[in-house]
Amino acid sequence: MQTDLFEQHEDRSEIWKVSDLTREIKRILETEFPVLWVRGEISNLRAHPSGHRYFVLKDSHCQLKAVLFRGDASSLGYTPQEGEECLAYGELTLYEPRGEYQLRIRHMMQDGMGNMRLHFERLKEKLLKEGLFEESRKKTLPTLARRVAIISSASGAALQDFLSILKRRGWNGSVFLFNSPVQGKDAPAGLSEALSRAVSFSGIDLVVLARGGGSIEDLWAFNDERLVRQVASCPIPTISAVGHQTDFVLTDFGADFRAETPSAAAEWISSEHVRLLKKLEELGTRLREIPEDFLSRSHDRVQLNEVRLKNCSPSSRIEMQHQFLDDLESRMNRTIESFFERASYVLEALGRRLEGNSLKSSLNKGFAYFKDKDGNIMEQAKALKTGSTVQATLKDGTKNLKVL
Repeated sequence: MQTDLFEQHEDRSEIWKVSDLTREIKRILETEFPVLWVRGEISNLRAHPSGHRYFVLKDSHCQLKAVLFRGDASSLGYTPQEGEECLAYGELTLYEPRGEYQLRIRHMMQDGMGNMRLHFERLKEKLLKEGLFEESRKKTLPTLARRVAIISSASGAALQDFLSILKRRGWNGSVFLFNSPVQGKDAPAGLSEALSRAVSFSGIDLVVLARGGGSIEDLWAFNDERLVRQVASCPIPTISAVGHQTDFVLTDFGADFRAETPSAAAEWISSEHVRLLKKLEELGTRLREIPEDFLSRSHDRVQLNEVRLKNCSPSSRIEMQHQFLDDLESRMNRTIESFFERASYVLEALGRRLEGNSLKSSLNKGFAYFKDKDGNIMEQAKALKTGSTVQATLKDGTKNLKVL
């Protein structure tokens, strides 16, 4: 029987490797199953040091392994607990090393808030498929809005924060409040009516929907389908500034721009104004410096021209010639003085040399000289003849001597 089975499958290309089969199952799971919501109880919860969480979702009949990675866990706003009933949103995948299929959770919530969140996600998906949130539909916000309509509660902190930011940053446009409740059963209709009034008001450049932070119930009015559609189709550019940074409402997706908070919306509106003010200050500084710089350069040019004119005048030229002659005379006098000094030194040296070579100097050194009867100085001993008389001159006088 076993031999027959192998004979029926001689084409080995039909035999799957475990890894290939696992990858094919993974592909089918991830492509054929859409993202989905799963309700269950958290069991065997294990928090890894990396921040990822691994657990099992179970009901009375079955269980499903699940993984919540650190990035998604940090955006939940709460910490899942063992034994807690929850709603999990994600996609099915397969962990290949163990061949186990699991739910890769993107978002989850406690089951008590599940109905509202489920409605939120379904409406968001519906409007998204209609193309209501497409970037191509969004209008460009004015960089320098001068007349801003804010739809908010007149008694809310969001309005005060919005106005204080604009004032602090020196924005000098006009703000028009269209008062409306921002939570409760009357809020969706009130917000819709206020938006209609803002659109019909003359000269509005920008519309801001503003509300401070709160729970999902507090912010629910901004998830109203009619209001979201109205915001998306508003002919005037809109900003949705609802809640805090981690809060999302559907008007955020329908508006042309989402601001994380009302204060952030005010900062964005005034940003171009602040930039232009800084630019004007820089230009003002430069304009103030231009006359000072011009006057300084003009003064320098006037002084230079005065010097040039002075140097070109006849009197100036005569003065320069006088100075030149004085300089020549001084140089000539210094040259003559230097010449006479050197000449005097040379003459003194020659005098000393002559004096050192004179007969008197020689006599003073102990020498003597002889003269014959004719008065000629005798230079050689052979000139001394026996019996002749010579005159000998020494240091202290002259004597006649007879040669023997």
